[in-house]
Amino acid sequence: MKHYIDLLSILTPKHLRQGFENRMQFLCGDFEINIFETFQSSTKVQIQYDGLSISSMIRGHKIVNSAQLEDFTFEAGTTLILPEGQTIFADFPEADMHNPVQCATILIPSEKLNQQLESLKQLYPDKEWNLNYTHFHFNNNSDLARAFNELLQLNKVPEQNHTLNDLLLKSFLVRIINAQYEYIDEMNFLQVNDQLYKVKQYIKENLSEPIAMDALTEVGNCSKRTLFRFFETYCRRTPGEFILHERMALARNLLLHPDYNISSVAFASGFTSLSYFTKQFRIHNNCTPREFIKKFRA
Repeated sequence: MKHYIDLLSILTPKHLRQGFENRMQFLCGDFEINIFETFQSSTKVQIQYDGLSISSMIRGHKIVNSAQLEDFTFEAGTTLILPEGQTIFADFPEADMHNPVQCATILIPSEKLNQQLESLKQLYPDKEWNLNYTHFHFNNNSDLARAFNELLQLNKVPEQNHTLNDLLLKSFLVRIINAQYEYIDEMNFLQVNDQLYKVKQYIKENLSEPIAMDALTEVGNCSKRTLFRFFETYCRRTPGEFILHERMALARNLLLHPDYNISSVAFASGFTSLSYFTKQFRIHNNCTPREFIKKFRA
C-alpha cells in the first residue's frame, strides 16, 4: 500500500520555470536534500548521481527506463533507490507549467553510507542491514513517508545540528530497509495469491463509483472475514479505510490540476456529498480543499 510524503509548495520562482529541470539543494552534513522540479515535457533525460540516491515522488510522475527492468512509472507514493554510478533515463510526458513534476532526492556519499550501515550492524547485530538493489522501486509505507517528511523539514532549519542529522539519517535508512522487506513480502504473497491484488485493482479502477463490500468479496472470491484479514495484514487498514485512503490520494492529485474545481473533484473521487468530502479532506489533510488549492496548485 502506498503512503504519500507531504506535498510541498512549488519552490522554483516563476521566472526560472524553464528548461528540463530545476534543482534546489540543501546540505545537511553527511547527506544532502535535493528538490527537483520539472515544468516541461521531455524524453530520455539521463539520471546518475555520485553516491546513493533515494528519491520519492511528491507530485506528477515520470517514466523510468532501466537496464534491469522494463519501463515503469515512478509516481507519488513510491521510492526509487540507485547505487552510485548507475544510470537510468526518464521521460516526463505530462510535465508543464500547470502540472509540474516534483521529486525529493536524498544523496548520501558511498563512504558515509557504508559508515552508517556498519554502525547499524554493530548496534543491532540481529538483523541484516543492507539495501536491496534488486528491488529498487517500491511503495512507501507509513514509516518511510514519515521519515522523508522529517528530513524535508531540515531545509527550513537555518543552522544544521549534525548530531541530530546523523540520527535522522540512521532512522531514515532503517525505514528504507524495512519498507523494502515489507514490499517484498507483499509481492511474494501476491505471486502465490492474487486475490488481494484483484481487489485492490478493482478499488482503484472504481473510485468514482459506490464500492460495496459484496462486490469486493466477489472479485476476491473470498469471504468477508478473509477479505478483512488480507487488508489488515498487508495494508494495515480495513477495506473501508483503504478505499477512503485511495479516494483522498485521488482527490489531492485532481485538486492540483487547474481543469478541476472542488465539486468535480469530490464527485470524481467517489463522494456524493460535497460537505462530507470537505469534512473528510480536512480530517486527512489538515486543511480544506480550497486552502489546499491556494497553497499547492502551481
